[in-house]
Amino acid sequence: MLVIDDDPIVLETVRERLARRGHWVTTRDHALGSTHAVRAETPDIVLLDVLMPVLNGDQLADLLRADQDGARVGVILHSSKPEEELSAMVQRVGALGAIRKTADDVGFMNAFERLVQQRGVQR
Repeated sequence: MLVIDDDPIVLETVRERLARRGHWVTTRDHALGSTHAVRAETPDIVLLDVLMPVLNGDQLADLLRADQDGARVGVILHSSKPEEELSAMVQRVGALGAIRKTADDVGFMNAFERLVQQRGVQR
């Protein structure tokens, strides 16, 4: 699993949440070069911050979909944007779904586990 977020606090919090549940997690603090990282690491899931400098998460999701290796990866968008915006973005980029940024560990993990179960990802 690959988590991409430009906020170091969010990146570490999400990494810890997922690792505590037994997920193998790698992280990136910027979107540039992430298509290469996906090719090299072949993650099942990319949890992708939507608002990042230079290249937004929805733009990166589009690039992943256009890339042969990246098209096989399940993308989950992660943002504090309103639900309706996230839903539209999920549909447009073909993501598995979206999780709103939250301090609620249980809420985050429930949403995450529901989305990865749909994908059939094993830890």
